[in-house]
Amino acid sequence: MNIKNLRKSILQYAVEGKLVQQDIQDESASILYDKIIKEKENLINQGQIKKEKPLPPVTDDEIPYNIPESWKWVRLGEVCVIKRGSGLTKNDFTNNGIPCIHYGQIHKYYKYSTNTTITYTSEQIGNKLKTVEYSDIIMAVTSENMNDVCKSIAWLGNYPIVTGGHTAIIKHSINPLYLIYLFNSSCFQIQKNKIAKGMKVIEVSSEKLKNIIFPLPPLKEQERIVKKVDKLMALCDKLEQEEEKLLSLDKYFADNLPKSILQYAVEGKLVQQDIQDEPASILYDKIVKEKKNLINQGQIKKEKPLPPVTDDEIPYNIPENWKWVRLGDIAVINGGYAFKSVLFKKQGIRVIRISDFNEDGFIDKNIVRYEYTNKLDEYILNKNNIILCMTGGTVGKSLLIKEITEPMATNQRVATIKINTIKEQYIHYVILSNLIQNIIQKEKISTNDNISLNTIKYFLIPLPPLKEQERIVKKVDELLM
Repeated sequence: MNIKNLRKSILQYAVEGKLVQQDIQDESASILYDKIIKEKENLINQGQIKKEKPLPPVTDDEIPYNIPESWKWVRLGEVCVIKRGSGLTKNDFTNNGIPCIHYGQIHKYYKYSTNTTITYTSEQIGNKLKTVEYSDIIMAVTSENMNDVCKSIAWLGNYPIVTGGHTAIIKHSINPLYLIYLFNSSCFQIQKNKIAKGMKVIEVSSEKLKNIIFPLPPLKEQERIVKKVDKLMALCDKLEQEEEKLLSLDKYFADNLPKSILQYAVEGKLVQQDIQDEPASILYDKIVKEKKNLINQGQIKKEKPLPPVTDDEIPYNIPENWKWVRLGDIAVINGGYAFKSVLFKKQGIRVIRISDFNEDGFIDKNIVRYEYTNKLDEYILNKNNIILCMTGGTVGKSLLIKEITEPMATNQRVATIKINTIKEQYIHYVILSNLIQNIIQKEKISTNDNISLNTIKYFLIPLPPLKEQERIVKKVDELLM
């Protein structure tokens, strides 16, 4: 639900006479209009306001929609006195003195009405400014964007205040909140957008404001409209709060649900164990034997043995047919080749730097290449390899390579994890889980955004039976789709 659009609909219904029922006992708007005109004439005769050039009557061509018979289309300048403010900068604020409202505060601090101010100015400054009395409207007639120009508040305090430049003070004999709701309605906003001028600073002149037409309801109906809108706006506030809670909840689940699923997966809690599965200890022995054969065949280098996993290192219990192992024991892991960037070419083998991949795949922008030599064989990528960023702001990001479209070799600080006999996707899920990510984050903080190849080799991996790895991967894929 779009609460913003709901508010707009409520306000438009209000000024179309569709929000509350009409009452035939109400004194009609035409009588109210005549009273306002007579009152303005008295003020002119008393010298309190200036006589102005009469505004043209509202024509049928101008009227955008039908209104109830007891209502009347009028011009803002007919039924209101509009005075332009001047003076008052932020430097004029004082800790006490005459209460004041600056036009910028209308944009930032106030909503529809207020009975208190957040600033004051000195008597020396205040006596030069325009006075705002109970029920007057203060309108910010300038803004840097179209939406905010003409943002207005009703002053409902029981004492006079002052305001300054970039405002219009609207004095009237109408329900002040009806006017405020009108100014927020499409009826007013559409007309305002047509008369607003300016590029960097958008402004609406007082003379243009006077010509804006609006539907004037009977005074009693104005009160009923305001009361109804107040209730509906309060409901909209609640809906917005609930919507914010839902969005927060959605974000929480989006951020945490995948992590929870992965953590359950690597703890042996996501799928059932099967006693028929060959245990992980046998799988581990096969992997170790296979690595020895590859060393004997000269396909991989012999490395210093990693220490066995100790009880003190084990972070949680795993099923009996699983086994805690080090990543370096079950995978071949190497860093990238130290390419010299000055030797990058337009032709040759593609070089994968830390900026050339993310969790979704390879980034095919700003590709760099290098002339192939057999020195690069150790760093050539293959399908189902896992690459891991070892440095920078994205340290710890990883990618399981699903497809190789051309020969590629890794640059330094990009680790390659090569796996045989094990389900590569399962190992990648372990790397993505909190089990490994927490280690990476700790290392990252202590080493200024770096993790070492040795740290990667020492990663603790909860190794399930091969058949269970397949079931885990299938289940995680289902849940994270």
